[in-house]
Amino acid sequence: MPTRISPYERRLEASRARLRDALDRLVQGRPIHPRHQDGYRLTVAVLAREAGVGRNAIYTNHREMLDRLQAAAVAPKPPISWQDKLDELRATIKTMKQDERRMISENALLLQRARSAEAEAERYRRLHARLVAERDAALRAVPITATARKTATRD
Repeated sequence: MPTRISPYERRLEASRARLRDALDRLVQGRPIHPRHQDGYRLTVAVLAREAGVGRNAIYTNHREMLDRLQAAAVAPKPPISWQDKLDELRATIKTMKQDERRMISENALLLQRARSAEAEAERYRRLHARLVAERDAALRAVPITATARKTATRD
């Protein structure tokens, strides 16, 4: 009869796999966590964040990862070739151009909405002025003339 793996052991193994993958990405210089895109140092906190695991779990359950992390931190880094750096910069430029186009469209849309809101506000200002003028005209005192007196006394 095969032995059953407990849920705890399953979680432990899943965490170990995530930590191994995260350490490999960090050593290769290809992190996926947004905070590590602009640079990082190989620390337990960075590894935990990259793997999505708590630091305490590394210290208590994955002591072997501490040794691997320390070894990776002192290992000499392979030099980056100019071609790799150039490819990386071209990809960054492409992404930035796409972001620029998206922001230009978004700004154009916002400008159009602002202009239509200003036009609507102006229409309401004119309507308000006309209604105030009509109200003032309706509330203005009307002098009573002889003809008006005759009609007023008949009622």
